[in-house]
Amino acid sequence: MLATKPCTATCVIDGIAVTLTFFPDTGVLRITDGTGSRLRETRWSASWQSLVATFRELSETPVEDRADPDVLFGSHYRSHPLSGRYAN
Repeated sequence: MLATKPCTATCVIDGIAVTLTFFPDTGVLRITDGTGSRLRETRWSASWQSLVATFRELSETPVEDRADPDVLFGSHYRSHPLSGRYAN
């Protein structure tokens, strides 16, 4: 396994600040709230740059035209007890 540094970014989803942490060596994408509590963990099969571009596109797209979170983050997204706070 490679020992690469994780990539992190903070963004706002539905008015809530969240931190994205992507581990390029494993593909793990972790989303946490401002307190550091894990809201979601999934795998992202593309690059960090692709992830950032996806979030940038989402932020510039009207809510009614946004992709379903299940498509972006997998079907487990809605099964998380806090996911309803962030789903559009």
